[in-house]
Amino acid sequence: MPWYPHIVDWVEAEIAGLSDDQLDFHDTAPEKEWMWWSCRTQVSHIAWDALVFTKRRAGHLLWPNGDIPHPINWTEHQMGPNNKWDRILDTNLFWQIPDILSQLRLGIDWLTTLVEDQPIDLLRSETRTVRGTEFWKYVVTTLPRGTRSDDQESSHITYDLEGSLWMVYYEMLSHVRSIQRLKLHQGLPTAIELPRVGYLRLPHYWGDTDDNGPGMTRL
Repeated sequence: MPWYPHIVDWVEAEIAGLSDDQLDFHDTAPEKEWMWWSCRTQVSHIAWDALVFTKRRAGHLLWPNGDIPHPINWTEHQMGPNNKWDRILDTNLFWQIPDILSQLRLGIDWLTTLVEDQPIDLLRSETRTVRGTEFWKYVVTTLPRGTRSDDQESSHITYDLEGSLWMVYYEMLSHVRSIQRLKLHQGLPTAIELPRVGYLRLPHYWGDTDDNGPGMTRL
């Protein structure tokens, strides 16, 4: 299973010593999607993923008695453009890097507990079927197992919790790579050599191309 603590180490290494201007550099041009989020926002999104994904997908395993902690307002941190904090943490509460990192570490602790405490057979038995998107169709090609569609034309994708846990790891890893790309664009050196695994095997996420990748249009 993924070694999630690497994500914290890599994020901290890449943002160490960055000024506020360097942390907040971004470009919202339509053709530069990978630059829409600054380094600071990338870190906030990784923390959001670690918290929200884990609570939503595996909260029943981590807190079987329903005693779910509330480090953030869950009702305000939902996915979708019409929600208050879509894919990032509340910037009024979590703007400074130490505050964002504290939330990232908490979510990573949850993910680590999940993969260390739950047997693999259980993770593979926890399946869901969803209507896929162009993004999903693209990135699931990096998974050796854990997801399937009924046929090549199917708009629905079935995936298990093992596959989900790898996908969220690859998702977070891809945003660490985006931090590196933003630094390189500013003429700054990267701090570490990332493993080119998961989404990073795909040209849109490593940076072999600056073209926008597949979006969230439903299949």
